[in-house]
Amino acid sequence: MNYSRSLLRGMRDVDTLSGPGSVAAIEELREMREKKTEWPYPWCFPPPGAIRVTAGADSSGTLAVPAAATPSEALLYTVDQGFVFALESLVVTYLNAGVLGAWSPGDASWTLDVNRPVGVTTFQGNDVQGLTDVDIPLGTLQIPWPLVKAELFKPNDALRIVFTNTNLSQGNPNYIKAMLLGWRWPVR
Repeated sequence: MNYSRSLLRGMRDVDTLSGPGSVAAIEELREMREKKTEWPYPWCFPPPGAIRVTAGADSSGTLAVPAAATPSEALLYTVDQGFVFALESLVVTYLNAGVLGAWSPGDASWTLDVNRPVGVTTFQGNDVQGLTDVDIPLGTLQIPWPLVKAELFKPNDALRIVFTNTNLSQGNPNYIKAMLLGWRWPVR
């Protein structure tokens, strides 16, 4: 008999369990109480103690527009050891002479990939579904592009935004700005 179920169904305080069944019932109740403290949907809302991630908000997410047909790393973010990362929104935009601009479809493209160094063909890395060879900018510096559902990444995953110029003017002061925004929390 499952003693914890009988406890949950309404055993009164005067009812007492004894023997090995009481140990099993106590253990099941302890596990149920622990599960109630777990955060149910960490991909929708940051769990308690989560750390905000704003990768690329500094100069690490800025890339001078590269030569045409040269895939270049616009941003690299590596998930810390012992943490899970939920990517909630992103920014990939073009700064033309320091002013937020846009490029026409076909002028450039970008890809968000995982564990695939730029220029290395390997079977280990993969692209993030829906964020491969995107030929338009997404988001702005004021309003990031939200994802419908956060993408979850494991400890030590290396996330890269790889940018390929086709027809944008190079050099200063033309830049690509990339940011990955979300939160991370310790693996349990």
